[in-house]
Amino acid sequence: MTFEIIRKFSFTACLLALVSLLSVACDWNQFGNGPTNPHNSSFAGPSMGISFQRNLMHPMGSVNHGLEAGVTSDKHGSLYMTSYDRYISAYSPLGALAGSYDLGVSGPRAVPFIESKRSNAKHAMIFTGAEGGGFYAIDVNKTSLLSYALTLADVDMTFGASESSPKQAQDGTFYIADKMGEVRRYQFSGGMLTLLGTHALSEPVTGAIALYDLDPGSPGEEVLVATTSGNLYVLNSSLTGRLWMNADGAATVDQYYAGVTVAERGSVAPIAILPVANRAMSGSALNSGIVRAINLQTQNTEWIIHPSQSVIGSDFIEGSVALLYPQQVPTSNPNANPGGGGVVVDDPNGGISTGGGLTTVAGDISINLGGGGVVVNPNDDTITTGGDDPNVNNVNLITVYHATFASSDRFLYGIDLIAGNEVWHAQLADSVWDAPVVDRDNIIYVGDGQSNLYAFEGKAPMHGALFWFDNRIGGGLTDIVKLGIHGQNELLVGAGNRGYRFR
Repeated sequence: MTFEIIRKFSFTACLLALVSLLSVACDWNQFGNGPTNPHNSSFAGPSMGISFQRNLMHPMGSVNHGLEAGVTSDKHGSLYMTSYDRYISAYSPLGALAGSYDLGVSGPRAVPFIESKRSNAKHAMIFTGAEGGGFYAIDVNKTSLLSYALTLADVDMTFGASESSPKQAQDGTFYIADKMGEVRRYQFSGGMLTLLGTHALSEPVTGAIALYDLDPGSPGEEVLVATTSGNLYVLNSSLTGRLWMNADGAATVDQYYAGVTVAERGSVAPIAILPVANRAMSGSALNSGIVRAINLQTQNTEWIIHPSQSVIGSDFIEGSVALLYPQQVPTSNPNANPGGGGVVVDDPNGGISTGGGLTTVAGDISINLGGGGVVVNPNDDTITTGGDDPNVNNVNLITVYHATFASSDRFLYGIDLIAGNEVWHAQLADSVWDAPVVDRDNIIYVGDGQSNLYAFEGKAPMHGALFWFDNRIGGGLTDIVKLGIHGQNELLVGAGNRGYRFR
């Protein structure tokens, strides 16, 4: 008996050790843990390119899931995949299917909120809305490395269809909006969901809401909700009242389809960043394709950016704006002409292709870089120079606050959040239908409608430089690609109706 106990203990210890080695605790700001930025991570992504692929299988044995597949993880590296399919699937840190839960209705378009504790590797909770309605709390019990039991803890089926990820406040309560504009606040305790408050906007909400402490003197965070009717609402934490609203947009003119991102800018007042999509059933949305910033102190529009390659009113931005981490640049760094100056870009797969618009030759891709400069390929250290290198002797630095987004115009953009202007742009092979994601080193990862994957430099002076391009998974012409940064230089990808773990 003593030997048997030791043997079982040793096997369990080995499994836990394997998990700790294979999966550094994951940081998922982009899906609701961060109060400001919904699309960045404190981990480094695969800047050297992709060399490993693991397909995340459907519980029924297929590689295909429902449409709008998305992948996220908990603090111990376990993966979770959702889509319009009714199943929520769970995977080991290695990407092996470990369990699933059948919602019985069409699943969530938005990626769920995963709650886990670093002190307990055996348990996690999934909080999610669904296209078929309901707000769910699902218990994940990791009975072994390859076997998870997913059971329903509680559900509120009075909650409507939702396309918004839940957000957790500092006090542990959850906020979520349904597609008809009802915002709800829940508490989960003792295995039960308790509805604490509701607020009906009576305007469609399809994108993410944000929580932000606008007034540190008042308890709780304010709730920021943007609607497809072109309005931004700021609600109090109890959802008993509207603190203020900005109505500079209008229905069919400023459809805030992707929701709101809050950006801090040092000593400058924070802003709500709202990209505009064209979701009108008929006619055109005159402002489709622009980005609007609303100052959260003055409550007024501070600036509007018209992307240089967009046809305003025809192009549109369906994904959120992703914030880069603040960076310091020399004061003599030129304010580059976006897209100006063709430079040589070395593709990690081999070969060199030149600038002058997007071309692909034998798997290589070239782009226009704003400002030129030095490009260092991460694989073979090939270096090429452009004409706008900064003055290396200048030691005076300023802090800049940049962000990035992608458009249906087939371009990825970098913008300055204080000046309110476009800093650079890079051409892609196809339109983009969701947000980029930024890693801790300000490398930007994005996927286009053909499920091509890209990594771009986000740091000045070489912002917009292409690190790598990968077209291994392929796809249709309108794949929605949702990305996340995983521990140990990994990229989680939901592309159309498929899910992947890459490194």
